[in-house]
Amino acid sequence: MVFIRTFKGYEDKTLELDNTINQWILQQRVKVVDIKPSLSHESGARSGSGDLLYTVLYEAEKPLP
Repeated sequence: MVFIRTFKGYEDKTLELDNTINQWILQQRVKVVDIKPSLSHESGARSGSGDLLYTVLYEAEKPLP
């Protein structure tokens, strides 16, 4: 079956988010079907950066943590 896992980070810290996703893939030993990135900005946000979301589609017997 194909399942979805979403990871959230900040657009100015892509390396940290990439490392988190790569570690999850290695630890869970999943077959990744696709990775979809999306970026959102909140107008007037104090942080000065937007949220970066990665939606990972993966094959597995059941949803993984």
